[in-house]
Amino acid sequence: MNLLTWGRDTVRLWLDRRRFYAFEEEWCIDAPLAAVWKGMVHVEGWPDWWEGLLLADSQDTLPAGMAGKCYRTCWKGALPYRLNVDARIRDVCQETFILADIDGDIEGVCACRIEESSWGTRIFFSLHVRTNRFWMSVFSLFFKGYLSENHQRIMARGTRGFMRCLAKGAAI
Repeated sequence: MNLLTWGRDTVRLWLDRRRFYAFEEEWCIDAPLAAVWKGMVHVEGWPDWWEGLLLADSQDTLPAGMAGKCYRTCWKGALPYRLNVDARIRDVCQETFILADIDGDIEGVCACRIEESSWGTRIFFSLHVRTNRFWMSVFSLFFKGYLSENHQRIMARGTRGFMRCLAKGAAI
């Protein structure tokens, strides 16, 4: 291996690490597990309560044998861009766990674990992705903190919206 090849590969690995994001979130919802689960798998209803989510659509009706089914989302946060994300559900354990492969403007894996606790129903999200859009990959070198903060804001809006929706007893 010559020095030029080694240098190019080193730079490529360094840039690749900069476009990787790992997010861990926890929502604590004062609602029964069954209602929370129903709201989480009713993808088409997410834009009704999740500020920043412009579109959530599934050609497959999600519940009942969800593994293998797909849905598409389009997100808009405080920053001036939209994020198009497709998900294919890889694994499901009824009312407790969903694992999805993510593709589109970002790619990776999203896991959602749901459990009852003394504080209500807890939802744990784990999102491990890297950017696919060229400009996001380039700007992540400089604005990774802002992009991460934008994600945090969107998730906080989701928490508040979901709690309001469940508190109203909305049909999810």
